[in-house]
Amino acid sequence: MEMIESNMIPDGPIIHSSRTKRRIFPSDASIILVGCRGAGKRTLGFIAARHLGRRLIIEDHSFEQATGCSRTNFLQKYGRETFNQQMAIVLARMIKLNQTNCVIECGTGTLSPVIEEILKGYLETNPIIYIHRDKEDLYKLLKLPVTDAERLLIADQKHRDFSNLEYFNLFDPSGEGHVTEDIPLRSALTSSARLVDVKQEFKNFLDYIFGHSLTRSWVSNPFSIKAIPPEYRTYTYVFHLRLSTLINLNVDLAALEAPGEAVELIIDTWPNNVLDIIAAQVALIRRKLDIPIIYNVEENPREERKRPIEERDAADLELMLHGFRLGVEYLSLDLERSPHLVSHILAMRGRTKIIGNYVARGFGAPKWTDDFYIERYLYAQRLGCNIVRFARFCAAARDDALRQAFVDRILALPDPKPCLIAYDYSVFGVVIPFQDKIMNPVGHDSLEKSSREQMAGVSTTRGSLRDVFRRGWLQPLNFYTLGSNVYYSASPSMHRAAYEHYMMPHTFDARRCTTLEEVDRIRQEPGFGGASLTAPFKVAIMERLDHLSTHAIAIGAVNTLLPLRGETDSILDHANSRNRAGVASRFYGDNTDWSSIVTCLRRAISPRNSVQPSRTTGLVIGAGGMARAAIYALIKLGCRMIFIHNRTKAKAEEVARHFNTYALEQKLVRQNDGELICHVIESPNDPWPDSYQQPTMIVSCIPASGVDDNPPVDFRMPFQWLKSPTGGVVIELAYEPLITPLVVQVRKIREEGNTSWVIVDGLEVVGEMAMEAFELMTGRQAPRRLMRRVCNETWEKTCAPFQPQR
Repeated sequence: MEMIESNMIPDGPIIHSSRTKRRIFPSDASIILVGCRGAGKRTLGFIAARHLGRRLIIEDHSFEQATGCSRTNFLQKYGRETFNQQMAIVLARMIKLNQTNCVIECGTGTLSPVIEEILKGYLETNPIIYIHRDKEDLYKLLKLPVTDAERLLIADQKHRDFSNLEYFNLFDPSGEGHVTEDIPLRSALTSSARLVDVKQEFKNFLDYIFGHSLTRSWVSNPFSIKAIPPEYRTYTYVFHLRLSTLINLNVDLAALEAPGEAVELIIDTWPNNVLDIIAAQVALIRRKLDIPIIYNVEENPREERKRPIEERDAADLELMLHGFRLGVEYLSLDLERSPHLVSHILAMRGRTKIIGNYVARGFGAPKWTDDFYIERYLYAQRLGCNIVRFARFCAAARDDALRQAFVDRILALPDPKPCLIAYDYSVFGVVIPFQDKIMNPVGHDSLEKSSREQMAGVSTTRGSLRDVFRRGWLQPLNFYTLGSNVYYSASPSMHRAAYEHYMMPHTFDARRCTTLEEVDRIRQEPGFGGASLTAPFKVAIMERLDHLSTHAIAIGAVNTLLPLRGETDSILDHANSRNRAGVASRFYGDNTDWSSIVTCLRRAISPRNSVQPSRTTGLVIGAGGMARAAIYALIKLGCRMIFIHNRTKAKAEEVARHFNTYALEQKLVRQNDGELICHVIESPNDPWPDSYQQPTMIVSCIPASGVDDNPPVDFRMPFQWLKSPTGGVVIELAYEPLITPLVVQVRKIREEGNTSWVIVDGLEVVGEMAMEAFELMTGRQAPRRLMRRVCNETWEKTCAPFQPQR
């Protein structure tokens, strides 16, 4: 068996190397955080330092080291002028000595003119990120009088003058101890960890700055939707969302889940504080929709006043550069705008991909065979655009053959070349929503069509996909959960709901299988789309597969089976063959159990129990395929001391050897010192080893049936293993029954006063598994809120009436 070929998709701009590009920093350039007090610089600094493996340099501490007293005492003792001079000296020295591999948090003195000049000197070499947040949140946090707070916020905006990036620190309610209340029997504490969303969003922002976003996603899972940009996938859609709509209609973005593969934020109005408003909306889109943003500053928005060209170019240039500061993935640039504006934007784009945009308007729009389109495509290529988009007004009957002839001419050009988007539109929007295979504009059923919108029309992603399947360009497939005990599986109902969301005519069934031969017969069917595997196939299936992910190899188990129907060996070809029928001769095995466990642990780990490799201890109950995934999850979180308990000692020792070998191969431990990551604890009567801290992460991987040499389902955790003074997280992977003896045991501990223990039940984990499986199998973003709701409803109808009440 082998790992599938990794044909990386080019992420950088296709542009001559001599052209100046800004916001491209050396990979070791120190990050500098600026902003007013209360913006969250210190917290984000800790997140950045941990994510990038860097030192955190805090200006307050540097000032005390240099002067021997705090900034407050120094100011009181020597006055403002001397204080500002000393601050400038400290800051200049602090940055000079830490220009690489650090995260530098600047204090509130950065608004002095001298310090501004010092920071401006680093704009070309270092990412300087302006951190700010909603003013209402700031009022509550600082408890300032409104007048003082307004003065502070107005002054704070000056940070834009000496920063090159901007991050809006959106309020994150996680960590407020919200208990799942959907079902009274549920145990999950859904958000005990603090700043779950902010941590992920800021890490994504940092990956964008240093160009790691695609690489990290690709290495993690090359079939994930984040590993392949939408311009390289087939039948992708761009959800058009206007700033005027967001401002005037008070849109609940969370209700618009999975609206397309990207969202095009169209700046079509200019309210007061427009830069702050845009920053907040970009942050909201990232949190609620979690898809790439195409940033489009409309030149002549409908229902807005006509602007003189000088005013228009100056204002729009500022708005476009603001999009770059916010780290948007794409910017749509009309290449027929003034040459000065176009050249300035191309020079300042950093890592943002440029969509060179042409709109052929009016009844006299050239036909697709006209050299107009070829000439402009080649011009966009010379400029260095990553994508070229043509929209042609079509008043009469369109001629698809002519458009296809133009597309074929472009495809015949030598590589590398920009991706091409080309479609007709009329007064009602895009003439046919699937005329082009990538990034077609769409709207959403729940939003009224804006009179300002010209392209999206009434098309939606789900409606367009329905028509694509009806025309036979994609085919209905059959998906499965396969295993010996799958009768209670919640996966089918979740997948079916997601298919209905997208109007995809797929099926999903739980099929009981006891032999590999049964699995082989199913996967050889022409309509086989993929399968989630449970016991007893996770380990046994591996030798029959052609390709394995790095995770499956590391874990030694597979839980996701995909047919490979691509005509070549490239991952891109295989990925774009999803949702297509035909007998498959090759198969790919992946493991997503571990990532679902990681997601649930990150949500639940309290700040007191944050993972420290030298101290944190984990405990895994069981030694089957799921236990292997749990151990791998703990390793990925940074845990380097993991104990395994299993009814059959030999099985536990086999798993421990597997991961100890893996740790040596990955250089996670020092070979000469004889360090081990995994240890076996033999008996529930054994005391917890004195030389290790009590476990703060416990994962019970006991299946309800008790198969695969695991302990029986009524296993109870020895009390001497639950004495962590800071509590911890217990994940119970069994969910039928949901209220297992372990859940009852930890509930009792909580009721007796130790509320620092958090329970994550099996339904929480299985929901994450189903959502990730859906995305791998279909190549579409999972409608997560819908799938979670259906998961809970299904369990409540089919299983809850038979659950123990304690």
